[in-house]
Amino acid sequence: MKLLDVNKFEKEMQLLIKKEGLDDLLVFYSDYETFEEIPLFSRFKHISFLSSLSFNEKNKILIKKCIELVYKCKLNAKNYIDPKNINEYFICVSLTDWDNYKDVNCLTPNIYVSRKKNLLLQLLKLKYSQTIEENLIREYLSSIQEFDYDVVISIGFEKYKRVYIVHKSIINEDIELN
Repeated sequence: MKLLDVNKFEKEMQLLIKKEGLDDLLVFYSDYETFEEIPLFSRFKHISFLSSLSFNEKNKILIKKCIELVYKCKLNAKNYIDPKNINEYFICVSLTDWDNYKDVNCLTPNIYVSRKKNLLLQLLKLKYSQTIEENLIREYLSSIQEFDYDVVISIGFEKYKRVYIVHKSIINEDIELN
């Protein structure tokens, strides 16, 4: 995908962010019980402006925007979270709807956020694998030139299909991958 293709939809993507309430950063810093998984879009009609694109192109644009949001949140966390608790803040992209992606011809990217990182990582038991889903997302990241992120799955992937896009600094510091 050319960078121009992503930029072509920037105005619509910004409207989507506003429509979904994701322009209010407070939603990404709330102290949820364990975690929250906030979808980039809540209605298929909200991404209808991408209907002319292929499955892969649509996913790349949505993932790119989700990564941008995660990066923005990571940079601003120190403005919303007490410094003594900042090390417990975790944010990444999760991709869901693998089993019913045909309904809308794309995956659902989510912002996966927690202020209980150590507990969450113990529960998820993230790991590298070579699933078809993971490899597809790795190809997307390469295509959109997002090289600072790794693609992992959790221990329960077979039952709850989620692929996580996690910043490499988090994996290097906090996650012991199998």
